[in-house]
Amino acid sequence: MTQNTSSSHWRELGNGIYVTAKDGLCPAIRKDRLRQAANCYYKAFNFSVTDDEKMSAAKNLAMVSWKTAKVDEECLEKMSLMIHQYKEAFKHFSYGFHHSVSIKPESWRDGLYASAKSCWDELRAGRVSELTIENRIHIYHDLVQHMQIPEIQAECYIELGNCHFHCGITAIQNKDFKRGLYEMRDCYMPINEAKRCQNEKINIQAEVRILEEDVFMHQCMAESMQAISIGDQLYEKLLLDEETLNMDLVYDITDWYKQAVVRTREVTEVELEALALSRLGRVYDRVLKIRYKAKEYLMRSMQLAHSMHPRTFNTEEWFKDCAGILERYQKETVAAEEEQWNKEREEIIKGIEKEMKGINKADEKDSQEFLRYIYRVFPPKNADHKLEGEVKKKGTHVDHCTLKKTLQKAVIHYHPDKVDADKHGKVWKVLSEEITKRLTRRYEGMK
Repeated sequence: MTQNTSSSHWRELGNGIYVTAKDGLCPAIRKDRLRQAANCYYKAFNFSVTDDEKMSAAKNLAMVSWKTAKVDEECLEKMSLMIHQYKEAFKHFSYGFHHSVSIKPESWRDGLYASAKSCWDELRAGRVSELTIENRIHIYHDLVQHMQIPEIQAECYIELGNCHFHCGITAIQNKDFKRGLYEMRDCYMPINEAKRCQNEKINIQAEVRILEEDVFMHQCMAESMQAISIGDQLYEKLLLDEETLNMDLVYDITDWYKQAVVRTREVTEVELEALALSRLGRVYDRVLKIRYKAKEYLMRSMQLAHSMHPRTFNTEEWFKDCAGILERYQKETVAAEEEQWNKEREEIIKGIEKEMKGINKADEKDSQEFLRYIYRVFPPKNADHKLEGEVKKKGTHVDHCTLKKTLQKAVIHYHPDKVDADKHGKVWKVLSEEITKRLTRRYEGMK
């Protein structure tokens, strides 16, 4: 009974001093009174006989530590003392919360939890928020060990994870991929701990899920960017340092670019995938000289780039390089097709000497006579394309305007671009080309 009374006595004495440490006093006086109150509460805690007394003293110690921390927070030089007081506050809040389950009523426990939550919210939004991310990481690592109230501990782990995440983002933006990936991987410990502590709180579950998804996405992006960067460095080495083609190095380069593609697909990062594919296409075009494979990668890269419309990449070097190679392929293909066609055309011309003589002889006459000849001897394959009006009548005079319009229609009727060579044959295509050349010359000669 005496010990019990002694604990109550020290608590009452501490309370009397605690209430005098008002905000209006200077920090030195307030802190001295809070220190005196804390000494009384420690004695009350040590002299406690019942668990009920011990829980009450623990709450008092938590509150006085919290208030002392706020006094230290006003002075930047006392940052380490402030953190120490916050640790003491969380340690005592946690002790009272865990040991009071069957001792204190729910209302008392609710009040203790509300105070601990307010203490955490003030810490997070206070002077700590102005520190560098690295310093915050160190502080949260230290503090979370003293937080044994599940929901508050989970929130601290989330803050710790967010700090590592933003530190990683900064490193990735600065192209320090090694540091960025290191920070992203450091996010998983606090994420998993937050999952363990969250006690099925929906709001905390949502924050953890969002953070985990963001970390995974940026980790994949960083790994892809790192792979592209390594591939680029090896590619430059291949071009500048190697006198002969080092196939082992070439395969290393393609492997890094392919790895970048795989990592981007895990998070649907279209731009990075397009970039990596364009790099692969470049290697197959300029180094391996495997045109069909290069075209496959480059076409896929362009398709992905266009899928992000209205966003454009016309100023990006990888896009210009990709488009330039494909344009070269297209020109080479057209040139090869034209060369092949010209060879075939020469052979076809030899086989239609009689028809060509007829066309050339008719071409020596006026336009009206020439039109009648070609429509009669070489009628268009489309039955609807006919020579109409006064032009088709021999001996009639046709005015300038009518004749010009007729020539214009004839160019359309015989134009080789309208000819289906598979259906009507290559001979007809060549005849159409020759007829169209003569029609076009006559039409352009009319003023």
